[in-house]
Amino acid sequence: MFAEILKSYYNDGIVKPPLYYYRDIDKNEINVVIHDGDFLHPVEIKTTSDPKKSMVSVFRLLDRIPNKKVSSGALICLAKERLPLIDNVWILPAKMI
Repeated sequence: MFAEILKSYYNDGIVKPPLYYYRDIDKNEINVVIHDGDFLHPVEIKTTSDPKKSMVSVFRLLDRIPNKKVSSGALICLAKERLPLIDNVWILPAKMI
């Protein structure tokens, strides 16, 4: 899934995509963080077709990063359709990527 996200940037001519992996000292992880100016867009990738709000609870940790705002995020999974999960986080079917 990460390779597909990366390819979308390469196809747009962006050779240094603003994609990051987040892991803190407590081993909390976010699969992909897209850095867009002052905004951070968190993305979690799961193999489930039954996404839960708890799967994106770690997104709140990005609020600690100074001078950055957490914007819309996504949970990419095997769901059948795009739906809101929580405020500012969408469930995205893997087939859309």
